Formats: sequence, structure tokens, C-alpha cells
Amino acid sequence: MIYRIPLARTDIGVSESAAVARVMENGRLALGPEMTAFEQAFAAYHGVSGAVMVNSGTSGLMVALVALGVGPGDEVLMPALTFVGTMNSILNAGATPVLVDVDPKTANIDCDRIDAAISDQTRAIMPVHLYGLAAEMSAITDIAEARELLVVEDACEAIGADYRGRKVGAIGDAGVFGFYPNKMLTTGEGGMVIADDPDLLDKCRAIVNQGRGVRNVPGYSLRGTELAAAIGQMQLASLDERLTRRQGIADAYVRAMQNVPGVEILARGEPRSWFTFPVLLPEGTNRERVIESLRDAGIEAADYFQAIHKIYSGIKSAGELNVSEGLGRRTLCLPLWDGVEVHIEEITAALTKLL
Repeated sequence: MIYRIPLARTDIGVSESAAVARVMENGRLALGPEMTAFEQAFAAYHGVSGAVMVNSGTSGLMVALVALGVGPGDEVLMPALTFVGTMNSILNAGATPVLVDVDPKTANIDCDRIDAAISDQTRAIMPVHLYGLAAEMSAITDIAEARELLVVEDACEAIGADYRGRKVGAIGDAGVFGFYPNKMLTTGEGGMVIADDPDLLDKCRAIVNQGRGVRNVPGYSLRGTELAAAIGQMQLASLDERLTRRQGIADAYVRAMQNVPGVEILARGEPRSWFTFPVLLPEGTNRERVIESLRDAGIEAADYFQAIHKIYSGIKSAGELNVSEGLGRRTLCLPLWDGVEVHIEEITAALTKLL
């Protein structure tokens, strides 16, 4: 269904169209110069030694885990509130996900609960920079170093976000990004793995391309494409400008939300990568009715993420997951894209009326 005010709108322009035409004229659609150039530019943007393009963020997370040697018999700690792709990547690497509750203010993994979640089988921590807000990487990397654990950052929603002067994704052993159309950088479908370890990058490159180039590495067909890489280069070139514009729109939302009764802004913190605008509805609100009523008015809204254990049964958890359940039950994501600022008054007025 097409909404008058959609939840997301892809910011694709003339430069992206020209880049696609360039590839079509060249005739090479896979494993060519566009992907090499995109990987190099992406690595340089994040201040790391290299990057490997993949066909999705979920694939990238699995590839990073496999390349790091994480597999059967290993446990990977992850937040209980996130997109299912985080957990699916761990399961498909053959490891066991262990859910950890999240911080009520940031919706990211609660660092105070990580130590108690570590067992003899724990091999890695996979923090998620949820809704584009950086997790507390300093505390996470301190724990990982002390307990000799790996850190794989799920930065799929957070390209361009900073943490204490460093880009997210460039802090752990590996970082992974997704380029789905609702993200700040899109290639339609696609993703990227970044790291500072050349051997790890070589393994990732082999894994996504049928194991070629490295002996005894399991291979898949998870490559990106030249068309996607060409679009990605243009998107990356304008990323900082678009991040600044999105921040301005988010600021306008924050001011407008002061007049909406009972609504809280979820995951406060700057600077971040705003791909949507998440708010918390008052406890007890019928969120489904709110979403349906907004959509009837032509305004698309979404709940996005429930707590993982509410979707999949039998997943191991470290203690209670009450915060994840509560945030997953109350979060409402509102439209955020270049140009939506002219609709913010209408959106907040409609939400006020419903509440």
C-alpha cells in the first residue's frame, strides 16, 4: 500500500542513476571495479584497513562470525531487543545466541548485565546500535578484553553514527552494515563487513565467494553486485550531508513531541544515524489501534521490533528480559525522510488526538 506520508522514502537521485547507467554500459555486473572502489571508499570513511561487500547485513554478520571462528559449541551474547537478523546470523553460523536485557534509556544492550551472562561457552558479544544510536562500546570492549571475547558490531542501522569520535562498526573485531532501502545508505539490498585485520578480511572475502582464495574456508554465494556498488559509492559521497539533514528533522520532531501527552523519545543521544523516529507510547496504549488509525489518515507508522523471545521460543536468555519486553511493546516508529518535516505538525496532531 502507498501512503501519503510513508514511513521511509529512498533518497536516490541523478548521481545514482548515472552510476547505474555507467555499469550497464560497461557490461560487467559482478566482481568488478565498482565493488573494489566502493569497498575502499567505505573502509576509508570508517578509518579501517578494509571492507568486504555482501548481499545483506544479516549475511555480513554471519560471515564475520564464521571468519572469526565462531560456530557450534560457542555462545554469542546479543541484546534481546533487535531485528531478528541479528539472531538469525548467529544461528546460521552454528552458534548459540544468548539474550541479554537492554538499557531502558538507550534500548541497547545493558552493559551491567553482560558479565553475569558470560559462561564457559561464551565466545563473542554482538552489540547492536539500535535505531542508529551507538551502544556503550567502551564498556563492551573492556569486558571483552578482560574475558578474552570477540566483539562483532551490528551497525546495520547505524551507518555514520559516532561513538566518542569513532565511527560505529570500526571499534570491535568486525563491524557489519546493512543497505536496505530504509537505511541512511542504501543499495537496494546489500551490506558490508569492515575490519582492521587483513587475514580476517581475506577470510570474509573467501566465504562470500564460494571459499575461493583461502584454503579450508566454507564458502557461500553472498556477493554484492556492481550495480549496487555503483549506487553505494554515490550514497556514501553524500552521506554526511544527509546525516546532518536527518538530524535537523529529528530535532524538529523532538520539539513537536513536547506537546504530545505521555509520549517519550526513545534512545536519546547524539550524534546518531536517524533512519526512523522511535517514540514510546504511554503504558497500556493499544499500539495496533494507533498504527491502524494513523494509516487510515495516510500516515504510515510501524512497531518494528518486538523482544526476540516473543517471536522465537526456546532461545537462551541471561536473566529477566523485562525491559526488552516493555520497550518492544511500547515503541512506535514514525516517518523520517528528507522532506517529511513539512508533515511533522500533522503527524504529531494526529498522534495527540489518538492518545
